[in-house]
Amino acid sequence: MRKVIDKLIFSPGKIRQAARYLLLGIVIFTLLTFIFRSPMASWYIHKRIDAFNKSNQAVLKISRVRIKGLASILVTGISLKPVTGDTLLQIDSAYASIGILKLFAGRVALHDVKLINTIIRIESHDSTSNYGFLLRGRQPSGDTSSGPVNYATTVDRLMRFVFDKIPLSLDIRNFRLSHSTNGHHLDFYLEKFALSDHYFRSSVHVTEDSASAQWIMAGKMDNHNRVAEFRLYSSDTSKVSLPFLKYRWNARVDFDTLAFSIAQQEGGDDLSQISGFASVSGLRVDHGKIAAAPVEFEKTGIRYLLNIGADYAELDSSTQITFNKVDFHPYIRYRPRPSKQVTLRIHKPEFPAQDLFSSFPTGLFTNLDGIRVKGDLSWYLDFVVDLSNPDSLQFATSLDRHQFSVLSYGNADLTKINEPFLYTAYDHDQPVRTFMVGPENPGFRPLDRISHFLQAAVMTSEDGAFYQHRGFLPDAFRESIITNIKEHRFARGGSTISMQLVKNVFLSRSKTVARKVEEALIVWLIENQGLSTKDRMFEVYLNLIEWGPLVYGAGEASHFYFNKDPSKLTLAEAIFLASIIPRPKWFKYSFDESGHLRESNAGFYRLVSEKMLNKGWITSQDAEKLVPDVDLKGPAKLLLKKQVDIPVDTIQD
Repeated sequence: MRKVIDKLIFSPGKIRQAARYLLLGIVIFTLLTFIFRSPMASWYIHKRIDAFNKSNQAVLKISRVRIKGLASILVTGISLKPVTGDTLLQIDSAYASIGILKLFAGRVALHDVKLINTIIRIESHDSTSNYGFLLRGRQPSGDTSSGPVNYATTVDRLMRFVFDKIPLSLDIRNFRLSHSTNGHHLDFYLEKFALSDHYFRSSVHVTEDSASAQWIMAGKMDNHNRVAEFRLYSSDTSKVSLPFLKYRWNARVDFDTLAFSIAQQEGGDDLSQISGFASVSGLRVDHGKIAAAPVEFEKTGIRYLLNIGADYAELDSSTQITFNKVDFHPYIRYRPRPSKQVTLRIHKPEFPAQDLFSSFPTGLFTNLDGIRVKGDLSWYLDFVVDLSNPDSLQFATSLDRHQFSVLSYGNADLTKINEPFLYTAYDHDQPVRTFMVGPENPGFRPLDRISHFLQAAVMTSEDGAFYQHRGFLPDAFRESIITNIKEHRFARGGSTISMQLVKNVFLSRSKTVARKVEEALIVWLIENQGLSTKDRMFEVYLNLIEWGPLVYGAGEASHFYFNKDPSKLTLAEAIFLASIIPRPKWFKYSFDESGHLRESNAGFYRLVSEKMLNKGWITSQDAEKLVPDVDLKGPAKLLLKKQVDIPVDTIQD
């Protein structure tokens, strides 16, 4: 019986018949799917829309979905808004076709994209907006950990995803992006944008409140070779002015042409390389935190090579940064595991020194404008740190001269501290007092009439190697960086006495990036060119630094606190004066309710006196007799409060 059944079921004729039925079923299913593909796609998309709206408190609508051909979709009547708020997005029609071959490989790659009549309105007023619903965080579900991330693979996947979404052909008609916040209005409008044969060129009409401009965007997007290039410039002879910056940060950034490119090269499973360039010509930046006047850059750019390995990312040393007439090759490496490690190296061999000074942007270093030099310079910087072990930090830098000399100085007379000069003191960027630094001032004291104790205490607390260094102390910078890393804030500076002197005499009170760089350059010139002696620099420093409310110089300070000449100061009084240099207006917080120094000052006294003893600046008898307390006898005593609240400590630059 079994043989008969097997013969009936597995006979060749029955198998062929079953195959025909199966093939027919597949054909019918395929035809039905093809015929009803649009309703099925519409049903699926609307189901996903309902889920999106529910989870995001949103109203996303689509009027119609049509599937065209095998892998093309046309969607019309698209709109998106929060449940309570204005419309964020409107699109009349959106068409996209997908590459079939890549789709079989599990990749969604766009071939043709068309957008007709697109409007994106971003609105925010005080604490409300019409886009905040899209930024709400999502709680991860389950355990998302899957071991250490391979950064090379991750970058490769990301770049593949991005370039797959760049279509072979892109046609955008009537695209508008507007932003409105608290009465400020910004609008970008493209009448037509077309990407064809990998190239594009389009004009953008930009309106900010009542001002308008016309920009040109041009470039190349090649998804097959993973290359993208972009240029932005004005349609006329005017500069491109970036909008919104003036309104939001009171800043202005203008330029002639902005250009950049990016290209990816696959280096294997454990290496991904990204190369390209970025440049800007005719750049002008105006912001109070950068410089007091607008800063102009003639030519700035970078040609870069990024290497992303399995567990690191680095800026290759073949990278070239160009800054007007100067170029250099930085090397930067970041390795996040097993602990965060950062490496920065710049080695710039000999180059014409005038190239550096001629490359300063107009308006950035006003004191050095017009300086002329001869000879060569070389520069190196080495910085390595393991953030989990800040004490391991390595830091070394030097700007070296090679037959270097100054032919003529710029706007500022860098030798003026060698003679009596007028000095203006500032408080919160406002001039509060002007006085002569020299014998004409009754409060001025030459160095030999200032207590040796005060000189030694100030050098110990502010700059113990003042007479040995040339303006900078790499070890001090290293220690300040280590402290700031440990405390996760700017808790300690690394300024030398030379730097403090230059800051007070030559520079404005504004705390800008430009001021810090100019400070370093002027210090380097004064110290390395021997424009003043160390004794004279220290003498000027002690006669003009602030030591209390409208109290300047050691002469005034000695009388203000102790009613005596600075030549008569005791060791305890000298250490007290040194202790308040970082925060002179807060001197009263050093005292308790009874008028004695707080016990917290004992540690400073002990540290400074030990260093002074080790350097031979005081005797062991001086150290043994030292008591961490002082008796105020001058006008300062009248300013002490009966009840003192100690404010939070900060660093004043």
